[in-house]
Amino acid sequence: MRAARIKLRDAAHGHEARAVDAQSELVAISRETTIERDLGAKRIRAQRSRIHSHVCAQVAADLTRKGYTSRTIRIPLCLKGFRAVTRDPTLPEAVPRADDVVHAARLCLTPVDFNSQRRMETRAGHLVQLECVP
Repeated sequence: MRAARIKLRDAAHGHEARAVDAQSELVAISRETTIERDLGAKRIRAQRSRIHSHVCAQVAADLTRKGYTSRTIRIPLCLKGFRAVTRDPTLPEAVPRADDVVHAARLCLTPVDFNSQRRMETRAGHLVQLECVP
């Protein structure tokens, strides 16, 4: 019992006997932006599309810079009233280019109502290093 308390006390003070592994494989790459005002009106659809394309292009640039492709494009949307909608399809093959990321992300967005969207995020998961892609 005393040994367990000492172990808990040491952990609470940040003391750890195990070695720290500083090298880890990248799991996902994501970018997001917060929208200052509601973009629900149809006349603002072009602006919303431009913002979304820009976020997707940033993700694609990060993928290219770090030498990865992605098999999953996740689009989590935060709506007004703290409601969230997430689309996360797995693609048949890894996507390396910005056009492919934007296309996959738009396929996720087709059934969603954007009348009260406040944040846009694009997340690339199931990463594959470029050397491993045939």
